[in-house]
Amino acid sequence: MLAETVDAVIGVDTHRDTHSASLVNALGGELAAITVTADTAGYNQLMSWAHQHSPGPRVVWAMEGTRSHGAGLPRALRAAKRFGCY
Repeated sequence: MLAETVDAVIGVDTHRDTHSASLVNALGGELAAITVTADTAGYNQLMSWAHQHSPGPRVVWAMEGTRSHGAGLPRALRAAKRFGCY
């Protein structure tokens, strides 16, 4: 089960101008939510927010639209190498 292998899941709803994210614990309880701009500054803000609010280092990112409006975020996550799971 995913709940036994991760500390948190970050779900991201991508749009042209903004991305909205929700951080949930392994049991599905929301810990925090944020909306950022869909650009490098927003990606950096989102990664810092995730680092501050995650209950542990094992984080899974679940994103929609990674071949369209959300294409930049997974690239930023891979480039930053700040999280073990994407």
